Amino acid sequence: MKKFLVLLLSVVALIADAAFAASDGYEQKTVLENERIRVVLVTVKPGAESPSVVRQLDRLVYAVTAGTLQRVYSDGKTEIVKYEAGDLIFSDQPEDKKRYLVKNIGESTVVLQITFIK
Repeated sequence: MKKFLVLLLSVVALIADAAFAASDGYEQKTVLENERIRVVLVTVKPGAESPSVVRQLDRLVYAVTAGTLQRVYSDGKTEIVKYEAGDLIFSDQPEDKKRYLVKNIGESTVVLQITFIK
């Protein structure tokens, strides 16, 4: 049963990755997944944006590169998030779990390693 659950989670992760890869200049790739965590590498080129989704899990965000992203919430609210290479941010606030998309409003490609805690 445990192997089946891991396989099922892997298939769901691949489907999710395919949905996120649909945006030009935005890529999300699962690099590790088990029953406790999911680690993804997110690359956002200048001007690119992610699909709008609800991020329901607490997560640890490590900035591989520096850059500026804008969160655009479904209610129209926006928020600017600036990353320096090496930043480590734990996101567990209710605002972090609302539906939003991310847009790179800077001039450099932003690369984030995000660990979702299940």
